[in-house]
Amino acid sequence: MSGTPGDVNPADIAAFYDREMPRLVLFVMTLSSSLDGHAAADVAQTAFERALPRWPSLRHTKAWLYRVAHREALARCAAIGREVPTSALPERPDEVYAALEVQWRAEQREVMALLRRLAPKQREVMTWTLAGFSDTEIASALNLSTAAVRQNRASARKNLRKHLTQRGDAP
Repeated sequence: MSGTPGDVNPADIAAFYDREMPRLVLFVMTLSSSLDGHAAADVAQTAFERALPRWPSLRHTKAWLYRVAHREALARCAAIGREVPTSALPERPDEVYAALEVQWRAEQREVMALLRRLAPKQREVMTWTLAGFSDTEIASALNLSTAAVRQNRASARKNLRKHLTQRGDAP
């Protein structure tokens, strides 16, 4: 973001939202198989809503936003586990979800499916890695050491390679 802390340019916020919202929804969906596109979009929107009043004071906006979305996704998944199932709601079009469907390619859906086969901590580390965060940022967000981040990433890559080899798609 341009300017000094405290400066708020609505155009910068809008551009940030347009760029990060689809990525954040994908991030949330990859973290949890319990959340569909609608729920993931809701989690992402909640994170943005929490960021807006703090915007002038946020120093690392993207990292803050993804941490909030991560915590919100975990809370939603826990709540889903406590919910009593009811009849399925009909599908409703959603602008963000519709935009994501257009942007997602078959490869992206395949990557998400492969990531969901990983152990939870490996999936979290890989999801944060794919979102562009450094080992230090991931360690801070997940309360891990940087060595644990590197170890989980290495294990995740090994497991992904194994899954691809079993399918005959190994590099």
